[in-house]
Amino acid sequence: MWNALVVTPLTQGLIFLNDLIQGMGAPYSWGFAIILFTLIVKIVTLPLNLQQARSIKATQELQPKLQELQKKYAKDKEKLAQAQMELYREHGVNPLGGCLPMLIQLPILFGLYQALYKLASTGEIVGQRFLWIPDLAFPTREVGIKWIWSPPPELKGGWLDVALYLILPVLTVATQIVMQKMTTPPTAGRDPQQAAMQQTMLIMPFFFGFITLQVPSGLTLYWVTSNIFSLIQQYFITGWGSLLPHKEDTGKPPKVKKEARISGVEGATAQKGKKDGKGKRRKKKR
Repeated sequence: MWNALVVTPLTQGLIFLNDLIQGMGAPYSWGFAIILFTLIVKIVTLPLNLQQARSIKATQELQPKLQELQKKYAKDKEKLAQAQMELYREHGVNPLGGCLPMLIQLPILFGLYQALYKLASTGEIVGQRFLWIPDLAFPTREVGIKWIWSPPPELKGGWLDVALYLILPVLTVATQIVMQKMTTPPTAGRDPQQAAMQQTMLIMPFFFGFITLQVPSGLTLYWVTSNIFSLIQQYFITGWGSLLPHKEDTGKPPKVKKEARISGVEGATAQKGKKDGKGKRRKKKR
């Protein structure tokens, strides 16, 4: 059932896209087929992704009120949970709304994983290069993660090929971290509970990076491409989030206040000068 509904359609879809791109005379047809497939998935899931982004943005806007509730019900977790759910209900925010696109993409990831292994077993993508990637079918199940510290015979370039294959896992970790920062509100670091949660969530990008060391590079290419498309979409909806430092978090005194202090000193000096001038004029008159 799984193969008939997911794996086989994905396999045939990739073959069709590859034949289409190859027919145009474009190089690296399998790599571009995976990228085009990723774009199609993103377009199909766009309504859900927009819902996810809006849910994240709405949650960010509620952060000040959520922090107030955490202070108010710090000793009563049950009342805090009830108050938070009531706040979400009043503003029409679903705190789990950001999870749906990820849940939908999981079957595609698992299906694509099996589809790529199926294409590798039939010799379709074995030895197919893409830009700096020597083979989209590598690493295989037999090799696993051992290729990192002991380059197998398949890696004719030795340690140079190891370095080339490591680029995609590194990009996976980097794009995941950037995405987490962009979807985190700037004020989250002020709340100890949210700050602790952020530190815990930082483990996930490295977990995904570890997984990509053991799956075909074609699947990692899909994941990185999907992350890049998501970053572009997220930027136009919520901006940079907590990725870039905000002015109020720099720790420097506001410029206006500094100027006010300077102008205050200058004003006091000017007034003193005026008084001294008036006093001298009075003495001359006498």
